[in-house]
Amino acid sequence: MPNVKRHRRKIMKKYELQNWTFVDGWVNTSTEENEQGEEVPLVFNTRAEAQADLDEFMGEIADQIASGEREAAHGYSWDDWRIREVAM
Repeated sequence: MPNVKRHRRKIMKKYELQNWTFVDGWVNTSTEENEQGEEVPLVFNTRAEAQADLDEFMGEIADQIASGEREAAHGYSWDDWRIREVAM
C-alpha cells in the first residue's frame, strides 16, 4: 500500500441555541451579521457562552413581562429552547 498522507479537515465543535418551532421542529433561529454583511446562523465557541446568551435573553423576556411591556402569554418557556453541539 502506498504511503499516502491523508489530510483531514479538523472539525471544530460549536454550539447553537435551538428553538422549538411548530412547523420545523428544533431550529437555530438566531442569526448575526458576518464580515460581508450577510445574515448567518449564530453559533458559540462553548456551551457556557450559549447558556449565558440564553440566560440573558430569557432574563430580558422576564423583565419585559414584569414591566408590562410584554404580555405573559407572549413569553417563552425554558422548554422551548435547547443547546446543541454542531460541527463546523
